[in-house]
Amino acid sequence: MKANTAVSVVQHAPGDMGQMEANLVYIEQRLEEEGQRGSELVVFPEMGITSFFRHEPGGYERYWREATIELNGPELGRVAAAARAANTHAVVGFAERADTTGVVYNSAALIGPDGLLGVTRKVHLPGLEKLYYTPADSIEVIDSPLGRIGIAICYDVMFPEYFRALSDQGAEIIVFCSSTWRGGAKGGVGIEHVKRDYWAALPMVTAIQNQAFVVGCNACGSLDMGSQAGVWERLGLSQIVAPTGQILATAGERDSEILRAELDREDLIAARTSYRFLTDRLL
Repeated sequence: MKANTAVSVVQHAPGDMGQMEANLVYIEQRLEEEGQRGSELVVFPEMGITSFFRHEPGGYERYWREATIELNGPELGRVAAAARAANTHAVVGFAERADTTGVVYNSAALIGPDGLLGVTRKVHLPGLEKLYYTPADSIEVIDSPLGRIGIAICYDVMFPEYFRALSDQGAEIIVFCSSTWRGGAKGGVGIEHVKRDYWAALPMVTAIQNQAFVVGCNACGSLDMGSQAGVWERLGLSQIVAPTGQILATAGERDSEILRAELDREDLIAARTSYRFLTDRLL
């Protein structure tokens, strides 16, 4: 990876599936601002462009028609134009309309000044997401001018074997692109206080075990998930962590915040020469 990489994490509350234009304008504005600050990688939350479905009668058809986008469509084209103008890279989440009619992926794209570098599709689908998205069948690291980047989308971060797959492919920077919910009455699965503590610890554990930088972006705020699901609240707690376990920046639970940090390749070297996890593991 580069000797030094300036990164930004945009923790915010993306609008619902009827607010795609507003979501895109927000992303374009943040890319312009963070690019002016010298950021080379700007990370946004899961489903930051399109938002999630609304779980209600006819919800899947409406979602397919109104809130899914294609990889070669104008929406990602706008993000690419903004990244090019800002001379930066972006990770953005969206509902991807597949070539096969009726198939939708929960996806995140890495986009740079030269355009789309790669797309990651969510493998593990919790709860209601199984009714709306199709799971991916592969895990791949994306080569970029910044280094080898692996993206984990929300629930995927709960599975250590996912990161093992990224590590085996030489990941140097791991991006969490998430919209983790509080759980219980606040929506989603899990026990709220346990989930909060686990989510706060997970970036550090992932960074240490996989000897990679973790750039974790989680959404905040609430979202109406439809008449059959109600209003859910996101968990926040975005973080940027070095491979040594040092927390470089952290956000609160409820408010929109922008985290900024410098990823120093010397931290990667220090971690991988202090403990040789990548060569010592046997399974």
